[in-house]
Amino acid sequence: MNLKDCYDSGMLRKASMPKDVVEKEIKNAKRHLANARRCVEQKMYDLAMVAIYTSMFHAARAVLFKDGLKERSHICVILYIEEKYPDLRRFTRLMDGYRRSRHTVLYGLEDEAVEEDAEQGLEDGRDLIDAIKKVCDLAP
Repeated sequence: MNLKDCYDSGMLRKASMPKDVVEKEIKNAKRHLANARRCVEQKMYDLAMVAIYTSMFHAARAVLFKDGLKERSHICVILYIEEKYPDLRRFTRLMDGYRRSRHTVLYGLEDEAVEEDAEQGLEDGRDLIDAIKKVCDLAP
């Protein structure tokens, strides 16, 4: 799949967005990251990985909303940001890895998240939110 496919299939489309929606998505991202932190404290690393990815996804949606787009595909969010914001490629690649981890945690039969993965995820999530706040011209 490529970005053109995302538009052609309707997985990405123009949308009129309220002005405060970008800030709300960043707030959602921070809330999910805080939930992930609580999961780590309770040694629920699988749930932490799901919450970390969810945090990243909400932060990434803030970029789409800023640009007047809606999504219907997680991978299309990643493809859009990767193409339109090359400075965020490091983060889109991280996000894609967490997307795959989330899938494995939710649907896989073998892999289990460990503390080190979750701790790294908390750091990566925080860094991604900070980078996206800069792109969206929001205070640090």
